[in-house]
Amino acid sequence: MKRSSSFVQAALVLLACACGDGGDAEGQGGGGGQASGGSSTGTTGADAGPSASSTGAGAGPSASSTGAGAASSSGSGGPAPAGCKRGLAYGYHSKADMEALSPAVSWWYNWTHVPDEGVRPDDYRTLGVEYVPMVWGGDNLDSAAAGRIASEIPDGARFLLGFNEPNFGAQADLSAAEAAALWPHVEAVADARGLALVSPAVNFCGGDCQETDPFKYLDDFFAACSGCRVDYIGIHIYTGCKGEGDNQAQWLINHVETYKSRFDKPLWLTEFACDSAGSLAEQKEFLVDALEYLENEPRIARYAWFSGRADNVRHASLLGDDGELNELGQAYVGAPQHACGDSTDRE
Repeated sequence: MKRSSSFVQAALVLLACACGDGGDAEGQGGGGGQASGGSSTGTTGADAGPSASSTGAGAGPSASSTGAGAASSSGSGGPAPAGCKRGLAYGYHSKADMEALSPAVSWWYNWTHVPDEGVRPDDYRTLGVEYVPMVWGGDNLDSAAAGRIASEIPDGARFLLGFNEPNFGAQADLSAAEAAALWPHVEAVADARGLALVSPAVNFCGGDCQETDPFKYLDDFFAACSGCRVDYIGIHIYTGCKGEGDNQAQWLINHVETYKSRFDKPLWLTEFACDSAGSLAEQKEFLVDALEYLENEPRIARYAWFSGRADNVRHASLLGDDGELNELGQAYVGAPQHACGDSTDRE
């Protein structure tokens, strides 16, 4: 069934970053924006758990553990988008919405493991847009639940997203040790369907947090999860719009550079936006600069803007009326991107 709960109100972040000896970006002025006067970096996420109706079983094709892969998982007649990286974090698509986005958006996810009701059973596939399922959190996640989730993931899936912001009390709310203990069930879902695995997606957290620092959370997760399978690192980034110099996305870039220095796997940026935009023009400048970097950064395997229609991040919506791109949506769809198979689409 369609997600019935609303998005969680964005939380202001506590940017108390500990500077590392290696000059990590968050300690150099701009990684989070604290030292350079920048970000209010919050989270938006989605608060829906992994409860959804079944759409049938069936084994999916094997997935690569590196790179972004092809634009479409199993498109059956629709034109494939121009590139492989660009996606969208949104859970309320209509067929008209997806048609408007499909010239450039090659994939999307909706914080659960079955597609949006408005594009079932296969409208998204006919448009060449890949669906990526998620195991949102750890509630009641056991062997039986893992088997059910695996059976309900639709044919054509190639990747599986891990827990949504588990370091946030308002999101998946799992300590690193708890997430590690539950990860074998996430692996079981992926193994049953031949899916590549994206780590828990983390973000800077303020307020009710398991851990404020996403880098430390991932360090603790991997320390507690020795031998666990993770093919990609999942991250969320919300920063201010002003950036540094002429690049309005510099604080986002600094965050990504820190993840690159701390972890050696390809990165999936599954939520991002400017969280302090005072106008659509500011958000658009940020978006354009961010896309130029993300398309040309080889370690970014995929990225997804937040969101189609956002009620908790100002000026971040890509869609207006049903099936209509607004000015920001036109910029997201129209921005240059590399064709699938280019070296920039792989690790």
